[in-house]
Order: sequence, then C-alpha cells, then structure tokens
Amino acid sequence: MRSRNTLLWIGFTVLAVLTPVQAQGEAAGGKITQPPAGSKESTKPPRGRGSATLDRIDGKWWTTGNGFGDSEVVFTQNGTQIKGVIRYADGRTGTIIGRLVGKRLQHTWSNSSGIAGSGWLELSWANFLGGPWRNPQIKDGSWTMSRVEGKWCFNGQRNRVRTVTHDATGRLTIFSEDGNESGRLEGPWIYLDSARGNIKGDRHYKGNRIDWADGTFWTWCGR
Repeated sequence: MRSRNTLLWIGFTVLAVLTPVQAQGEAAGGKITQPPAGSKESTKPPRGRGSATLDRIDGKWWTTGNGFGDSEVVFTQNGTQIKGVIRYADGRTGTIIGRLVGKRLQHTWSNSSGIAGSGWLELSWANFLGGPWRNPQIKDGSWTMSRVEGKWCFNGQRNRVRTVTHDATGRLTIFSEDGNESGRLEGPWIYLDSARGNIKGDRHYKGNRIDWADGTFWTWCGR
C-alpha cells in the first residue's frame, strides 16, 4: 500500500512540474509577454510592415490646364525631391521644383514670361497628375498631366509594342514592329496619322488605355 501511495505522489509531482512548461509551448491564444523596453528584441521592427514603395514620376508628361497652356514637363526625381523643366508649345520655358509627400507633389513653378505660382499635383493614377495652383493674379488655376511617353501594347498584346514619345508641341512619334508612325496631342485629345486620315483616341480616365475610333485599343505596358 505504501509503495502504491509513493508512486501516486511521484506521479502528481511530475505533472505539477511539466504542466507550466507545456502551457508555455501551446498556441492557445494566451497573452504574449513583451520584451523589456530598450532590449534588442524591443527595437526590432514588426514583421510584415515593409516601407511603402516610392512612386516614380520622373520622365516626360504632357500638360494641359485652365490658363496654363499646352506644354511638356520633364521631371527628374531624387528620392522625394523633384525638379522639372517646362517646355511650352508656344516656345516659352519654365522650371518646377517640389517634394513628393505620399502621392502629392507640393511645388512652385515659374516661366520665362515672368509668371510664377505654387500648388500641388496628386498622383491619382500611375499615368495621371492633377491639382490646383495659384499666384497673386490667379486664385483658381489648375492643370493636369498625362504620361503618354512610354510603351503601349496594341490590343493588349505584349508582342506588339508601340514605343511612343512626343515633343513640346504635342507631336507624336510611334515606333512599332511595322515601322514608324506619327500623330499629335491636342490638349487632352490624341490623334494618329493614317492613310485614311486622323484616327482619334480616347484615353481611359486612369491613363492606362487608349481606345481608337477604328475599334482597336492600346494598353499601358510601362516605360
């Protein structure tokens, strides 16, 4: 009888020792103790929270807007710092300087006519910038920029790429597997030259597709 009681006592003792150890290893939704402040573990960044990818707006954009005039803007980007050269269709030139905060470019600009202003441009979609500007003379100016220069896929086919560029007057040059084509930008509208005349294209509001009047379309393939 004594030996049986001794065995039971030993068994209860072993269970009492093992139970806390086992509980620590179970994923039962219990509270996790945080490491002490200042320790190595406490300074590690949380997993799965990488830094946001910085938007790239460097390159050439086509500009239209209320009272601003047709032009091209070529941005140079160094991190969040942005510089740009403005070339107007009427021959004027200008500069723009700003800082990209999130998707918003806070900027100031000036041109060779002695006109200057400040405002912001929002990167609403990958190929569209827009926002207000103002100066002592104009309180409600606005402008938009579209990224037309780059690669476009004919009917969405990646083996039929059109590489497009333009100048400050909106003149388009298109390089494709079939040879070179031409066209033009007129404000927010785009046209292709063809043997049958001008073919008008309507740009999707997100700037990633152009639907042509002949029933074909282009989709954005990148730069």
